[in-house]
Amino acid sequence: MFYQASAGRTGRRPRRRRLAVLACAFAVTAAAAGLLWWPHHSAASARARPGEAANVIGRPQPVGKVHLVAFLATQPDTAATPSRSQAVEITSLLAQYGAKGLTAEIVDESGATTNALTNTYYDWQLGDIHLTGDPGRTRAGQFKVTGAPTTLLVDDKGTVLARWDSYVLTAQAAQIITVKLS
Repeated sequence: MFYQASAGRTGRRPRRRRLAVLACAFAVTAAAAGLLWWPHHSAASARARPGEAANVIGRPQPVGKVHLVAFLATQPDTAATPSRSQAVEITSLLAQYGAKGLTAEIVDESGATTNALTNTYYDWQLGDIHLTGDPGRTRAGQFKVTGAPTTLLVDDKGTVLARWDSYVLTAQAAQIITVKLS
């Protein structure tokens, strides 16, 4: 495509446009090569194996020494929802103990759609927290969870080290996490 001479350049694309085209081409190539991290993905696009949770949002399942697994009802998303304030506590614990080997996962107990979970991930600013849907309540059944909020501290072998069947305060969980990480 040729452009009229406006700055003394006939037959050439303006510099800004060329740079924008190159930047787009780089982004597409890097994304295809897996070099850029996209903060969420839908397990619906990649078939889940039987017994696996679907609607995974967030970073891939992290590897750590102990894991906080919080079963929360992410919908309806209101300020009065105890699960939302519980997510703030989980985020705080991860910020404090993540470098020492703590990881965190939130399992949705409300049956939210993938789009709703994606919005929740960003609205609640979950960052490094893994957000998972639990269709069929397979994860809840695995840990005998009957209601939300329920938070578990689990080791790498799946052994439950601590369990809170209601809202857990950061200070309560921190006492046990400190001991388990030492």
